[in-house]
Amino acid sequence: MGNHRLRILAFSDLHGACLREAGQLIDEMRPDWIVLCGDILPDFGMISGRESRLDAQRRFWETYRSTFVRDFAVTTPVRGNHEIEGFADPGLRALPRAVAGHVARLEGIPAEFGAWGWSREWEEEELEAEFREQLREVPAPRVFVSHVPPYGCLDGAVGGEHIGHRLLAAHLHDRDWPEVLVLCGHVHESFGFMEFGQTLVVNAACGYALVEWRLGTATVLRQERLRPRRETDRDF
Repeated sequence: MGNHRLRILAFSDLHGACLREAGQLIDEMRPDWIVLCGDILPDFGMISGRESRLDAQRRFWETYRSTFVRDFAVTTPVRGNHEIEGFADPGLRALPRAVAGHVARLEGIPAEFGAWGWSREWEEEELEAEFREQLREVPAPRVFVSHVPPYGCLDGAVGGEHIGHRLLAAHLHDRDWPEVLVLCGHVHESFGFMEFGQTLVVNAACGYALVEWRLGTATVLRQERLRPRRETDRDF
């Protein structure tokens, strides 16, 4: 990755709220890379029928897509469990040159702690299939963009149970927590960042994080919530 300096602005779990603030932050901070870690859209739970809800999400994104797209930045999303299966934006698959070939993307959500009927709540074999496919494409990731944190890393839910991604945690643990950046969300109660060995895990749930990447190391410059977590929020 050379000596390139990369400013990364990650958002997660906005659920259709605070989009004006998000757009203002992008214009203020002018990041090189805008990362959407999932659950950016409202799930339109009041609308009956999966196809009707999917259509509502597509219309919402047509209206608000420009909030997260700028000429001066690359925008890369992963879907969360509130983005309905079938939602996609093929125009946002690119990566900044500095991290091209070094980024793995994970969209599966462990279903072992109870399924709420959201999208991509997968059993272990489905999670493993996605994980192995990503490692085939990117054998040595330096950045993971995952909706779910690694198991045991900023993944403590309201009841205290850990609801993170076991395979991701095992991959990092087996490599002695290498110099890797994990951008994630999903677990609203565990917003924040933490270092595990040389691995930096950033959970931007219900807000954002501004991260500087330089010489392969990552530093959180600023992190704030944009929407408060409510007792009625469901993380999984």
